[in-house]
Amino acid sequence: MGHGPTYYPSKGACIYCGATGVQLMDEHIVPYSLGGTHVLREASCARCEKMTSKFERRVARDLWGDARTSFDQPTRRKRQRKTHIEMPNPNSRDRKQLIPAAEYPGGFVFYKMGQCGFLRGLPETTDISGSWLLVMVDDEARRNSFFEKYGHHPALTFRHVPDAFGRLLAKIAYCQVLTALDPLDFRAFILPCVKGEAKNISYFVGSKDGLPEAGYGYRLTTFFGEYADRLILMVEVRLYANTHAPTYEIVVGDVSGEKAMQCARYKLARAV
Repeated sequence: MGHGPTYYPSKGACIYCGATGVQLMDEHIVPYSLGGTHVLREASCARCEKMTSKFERRVARDLWGDARTSFDQPTRRKRQRKTHIEMPNPNSRDRKQLIPAAEYPGGFVFYKMGQCGFLRGLPETTDISGSWLLVMVDDEARRNSFFEKYGHHPALTFRHVPDAFGRLLAKIAYCQVLTALDPLDFRAFILPCVKGEAKNISYFVGSKDGLPEAGYGYRLTTFFGEYADRLILMVEVRLYANTHAPTYEIVVGDVSGEKAMQCARYKLARAV
């Protein structure tokens, strides 16, 4: 996926529920709040837009709110953005400390998952999300400056939102595949996870370690594996790819039948 704003044509129906004859809104593949610039035109009905916006906000505000404020990440409410971040005062239990946003080290909390259940060959009913670990990525230079000025390390405040985070990754991966294929070109395993109908997100969403990639805000890559008579569609998602953030691997769906597989290969090759 290239850099800069990119727009993909509408599929003519809501990509989540298939609704037609209704107003369809544009869908950022990576949310605008996380710096997303790639957009599926007229892709989501009002009901589904509300659904995806809810879990996107939970990640952007509850998990990464202070970090996004610190680095002045995109927001549609610029005037409401805080100039200072409130954190516990280590010298007084009853008082808070107000830190200028630009001085806060901006810790982004990620989930380190390991390989998803599908790729491990586990039953779909086996939920391994309980083994997900929290890892933090921050600005080391800011952290050191903070310690020098305030004499202690910053307190990190966030809410634990594994379900919302998993659904966000599932949505990004599903939309990424739609930049090359049409909804009827493949069977979307991941769609029930996006819609909150399937609870075991760990069966299709996993991660591996990632190294910083210079110049990247995020990177999305579609690839596939061939298994007997079908293609397994997968997407690699790297958010804040210029850091040590994990690389996420999502199994999105499959294509079966030789004619359909040939068509999918052709479309995917053209999209590279």
